[in-house]
Amino acid sequence: MNRFSYLVLTFLGACQATPPAEECFVRGNVLLDEGDARGAIEAYTEALEQNPKLARAYNNRGLAYATLREYGFALADYDDCLALPEPFAEAYYNRGVARFRLGRKGEAVVDFTEAIKLNPQYARAFVGRGLVFSAGGDRDSALADFRKALEISPPDWAERRSVEAEITRLDGPKK
Repeated sequence: MNRFSYLVLTFLGACQATPPAEECFVRGNVLLDEGDARGAIEAYTEALEQNPKLARAYNNRGLAYATLREYGFALADYDDCLALPEPFAEAYYNRGVARFRLGRKGEAVVDFTEAIKLNPQYARAFVGRGLVFSAGGDRDSALADFRKALEISPPDWAERRSVEAEITRLDGPKK
C-alpha cells in the first residue's frame, strides 16, 4: 500500500467514525445560520431519528421553529430537551422566550430563573426575565435584572445599549 492509499483509507475511516447524527446536527446549524429554518428542522429531525438523546438537536430545532414563529413546536422541542439528563441554561432561556411570546409570562419567569440558577453569569437570561417583569408592570424587579445583566456582561456586549435604554426608560418618573 502506497502512502496516498494509506492517507485516503485513514481519511475515509475518520469520516466513517463521525456519528451520522452529529453530521446532521452540524448541517442543521449551518442551515439555521444561513437562514434556512425549514432545512435546519429537517436536518435536526434526521439527527434525532438517529440519536433521540441529542439534547442540543432538540434545542436547536426549537430555535428553528421559533424563527418561523411556530412556538408550539418550539416548546415541544424545548420540553423534550429539558426532559433529558443534564439540562442546560440555554434551553431554559429559549423556552422562556417562547413562553413569553405566547403570553405565558409566569412560566417564562420560571424558565429564565432556572437558566440563571444553572448559569449565574447568563446575562441574556437576566434580560429576558427583566423584560417579562417590565411587561407585567414590576418595574423594580425589571431594573434589578437589567442592572445585573450589565454588571456581569463584558463592556463590548452587543446588547448593552438596548439594556441601558430599557433602564433609562424605566428609570423615568414613577407613576
